[in-house]
Amino acid sequence: MKHHIVVLDDEAEVRAAIRLQLKDTRFEILEAENAQQAIELLSDYAITVDVIICDVRMPGISGVEAVEHFQREYPNTPVIVLTGFPDVALAVDFMKKSDVVDYLTKPVEKQKLVAAVEKAAQGRKLFE
Repeated sequence: MKHHIVVLDDEAEVRAAIRLQLKDTRFEILEAENAQQAIELLSDYAITVDVIICDVRMPGISGVEAVEHFQREYPNTPVIVLTGFPDVALAVDFMKKSDVVDYLTKPVEKQKLVAAVEKAAQGRKLFE
């Protein structure tokens, strides 16, 4: 079975950088430039998506709203928040009130990203 990561970020360069950083892992990257695209990808690939990486600041549906949707509709799929605008209060709120497994800031080091993704994927709940 294939293992997928959904990368939701409105910046093509960021999605490309993440794809490059994770290219030698066991994961296939599915890219979305907005929350609606990510929702459509998840409806097609939900069973094989191990991790969702989500930006916070995006036009339209924000990352905060997207994370809430993912956790409501796909509660067994871990979410990693990746942001270029670190906000300690938001990070604490994410970690307390939700199942966000990690809060990373851009640009993220390859080793840190790979470790976060592997840890999140291992914690994915297949059945509840």
